[in-house]
Amino acid sequence: MEAIFHGILLAFGLILPLGAQNVFVFNQGAVQPTYVRALPIILTAALCDTYLIILAVLGVQSLYFHLHG
Repeated sequence: MEAIFHGILLAFGLILPLGAQNVFVFNQGAVQPTYVRALPIILTAALCDTYLIILAVLGVQSLYFHLHG
């Protein structure tokens, strides 16, 4: 149950703040005439966010195991 709670908090923490990248994606979605024209921006932002989340999780995990291993 604790893991689910932390996952929900992480999801809200990543979705709610409007950073520069999110504002750019929103603006491009509004400016582009079709969904296909905005798709490269959406995919790039999604891949970058996924990569950064994976790095953060693995970094914290390795730090935890290093300190408590």
